[in-house]
Amino acid sequence: MQPQIRNFRDLTSPQIQHLAETAEFLSISEVEVFKLAYRYWYERSLSDRLLDDLMGEYLNEQRLPGWVRAYCTRVLQAAATGRFDPRKFGVERPDSYRSLDQQFLSYLTFFGFLVCWLFLA
Repeated sequence: MQPQIRNFRDLTSPQIQHLAETAEFLSISEVEVFKLAYRYWYERSLSDRLLDDLMGEYLNEQRLPGWVRAYCTRVLQAAATGRFDPRKFGVERPDSYRSLDQQFLSYLTFFGFLVCWLFLA
Protein backbone atom coordinates (compact mmCIF):
# COMPACT_ATOMS: atom_id res chain seq x y z
CA MET A 1 0.00 0.00 0.00
CA GLN A 2 1.40 3.38 -1.01
CA PRO A 3 1.34 6.30 1.38
CA GLN A 4 -0.99 9.10 0.45
CA ILE A 5 0.76 12.17 -0.81
CA ARG A 6 -0.88 15.33 0.43
CA ASN A 7 -0.50 18.82 -0.77
CA PHE A 8 0.83 21.22 1.88
CA ARG A 9 -2.31 23.27 1.41
CA ASP A 10 -4.37 20.39 2.79
CA LEU A 11 -2.55 20.75 6.11
CA THR A 12 -2.62 24.52 6.49
CA SER A 13 -5.25 26.99 7.56
CA PRO A 14 -7.30 28.88 4.96
CA GLN A 15 -5.41 32.07 5.85
CA ILE A 16 -2.08 30.51 4.94
CA GLN A 17 -3.61 29.07 1.78
CA HIS A 18 -4.79 32.55 0.77
CA LEU A 19 -1.31 33.91 1.34
CA ALA A 20 0.22 31.15 -0.80
CA GLU A 21 -2.39 31.69 -3.54
CA THR A 22 -1.81 35.44 -3.51
CA ALA A 23 1.95 35.01 -3.77
CA GLU A 24 1.48 32.51 -6.58
CA PHE A 25 -0.96 34.78 -8.43
CA LEU A 26 1.36 37.79 -8.13
CA SER A 27 4.46 35.65 -8.91
CA ILE A 28 6.26 36.90 -5.81
CA SER A 29 7.34 35.47 -2.47
CA GLU A 30 5.32 35.55 0.73
CA VAL A 31 7.78 38.10 2.12
CA GLU A 32 6.96 40.43 -0.77
CA VAL A 33 3.24 39.94 -0.08
CA PHE A 34 3.85 41.11 3.49
CA LYS A 35 5.67 44.19 2.20
CA LEU A 36 3.00 45.03 -0.37
CA ALA A 37 0.20 44.50 2.14
CA TYR A 38 1.86 46.79 4.67
CA ARG A 39 2.38 49.48 2.06
CA TYR A 40 -1.22 49.06 0.88
CA TRP A 41 -2.68 49.52 4.37
CA TYR A 42 -0.26 51.94 6.01
CA GLU A 43 1.13 53.82 2.96
CA ARG A 44 4.72 53.41 4.12
CA SER A 45 7.43 50.78 3.94
CA LEU A 46 7.68 47.93 6.37
CA SER A 47 10.78 48.10 8.58
CA ASP A 48 13.19 45.17 8.47
CA ARG A 49 12.84 44.55 12.20
CA LEU A 50 9.05 44.40 12.08
CA LEU A 51 9.22 42.23 8.97
CA ASP A 52 11.51 39.78 10.78
CA ASP A 53 9.13 39.62 13.74
CA LEU A 54 6.08 39.11 11.53
CA MET A 55 7.77 36.47 9.38
CA GLY A 56 8.86 34.66 12.54
CA GLU A 57 5.26 34.52 13.74
CA TYR A 58 4.14 33.38 10.30
CA LEU A 59 6.73 30.62 9.98
CA ASN A 60 6.66 29.38 13.59
CA GLU A 61 3.04 29.86 14.61
CA GLN A 62 1.27 30.17 11.22
CA ARG A 63 -0.17 33.50 12.33
CA LEU A 64 -0.89 36.33 9.90
CA PRO A 65 -1.67 39.95 10.74
CA GLY A 66 -5.16 41.12 9.82
CA TRP A 67 -3.88 43.52 7.18
CA VAL A 68 -2.09 40.68 5.33
CA ARG A 69 -5.24 38.53 5.41
CA ALA A 70 -7.37 41.43 4.16
CA TYR A 71 -4.88 42.29 1.41
CA CYS A 72 -4.81 38.67 0.22
CA THR A 73 -8.61 38.50 0.25
CA ARG A 74 -8.91 41.68 -1.80
CA VAL A 75 -6.29 40.57 -4.34
CA LEU A 76 -7.91 37.16 -4.79
CA GLN A 77 -11.42 38.66 -5.06
CA ALA A 78 -10.24 41.15 -7.68
CA ALA A 79 -8.51 38.37 -9.59
CA ALA A 80 -11.60 36.15 -9.46
CA THR A 81 -13.83 38.90 -10.83
CA GLY A 82 -11.34 39.94 -13.50
CA ARG A 83 -10.92 43.43 -12.05
CA PHE A 84 -7.36 43.06 -10.78
CA ASP A 85 -5.37 46.27 -11.30
CA PRO A 86 -1.70 45.72 -10.35
CA ARG A 87 -1.15 49.43 -9.71
CA LYS A 88 -3.98 49.55 -7.17
CA PHE A 89 -2.32 46.81 -5.13
CA GLY A 90 1.20 48.19 -5.46
CA VAL A 91 2.52 45.36 -7.63
CA GLU A 92 3.87 47.41 -10.51
CA ARG A 93 6.92 49.51 -9.88
CA PRO A 94 6.68 53.25 -10.40
CA ASP A 95 8.07 54.61 -13.67
CA SER A 96 11.05 56.03 -11.79
CA TYR A 97 12.44 52.53 -11.34
CA ARG A 98 14.60 51.30 -14.15
CA SER A 99 15.34 47.74 -15.10
CA LEU A 100 18.69 46.23 -14.15
CA ASP A 101 19.73 46.25 -17.81
CA GLN A 102 19.11 49.98 -18.04
CA GLN A 103 21.02 50.60 -14.82
CA PHE A 104 23.93 48.47 -16.02
CA LEU A 105 24.09 50.38 -19.31
CA SER A 106 24.01 53.69 -17.47
CA TYR A 107 26.90 52.67 -15.22
CA LEU A 108 28.83 51.24 -18.16
CA THR A 109 28.39 54.46 -20.13
CA PHE A 110 29.48 56.57 -17.16
CA PHE A 111 32.53 54.35 -16.61
CA GLY A 112 33.40 54.61 -20.32
CA PHE A 113 33.27 58.41 -20.20
CA LEU A 114 35.35 58.41 -17.02
CA VAL A 115 38.02 56.22 -18.60
CA CYS A 116 38.11 58.36 -21.75
CA TRP A 117 38.35 61.55 -19.69
CA LEU A 118 41.18 60.16 -17.54
CA PHE A 119 43.30 58.78 -20.38
CA LEU A 120 42.55 61.21 -23.19
CA ALA A 121 42.46 64.49 -21.30
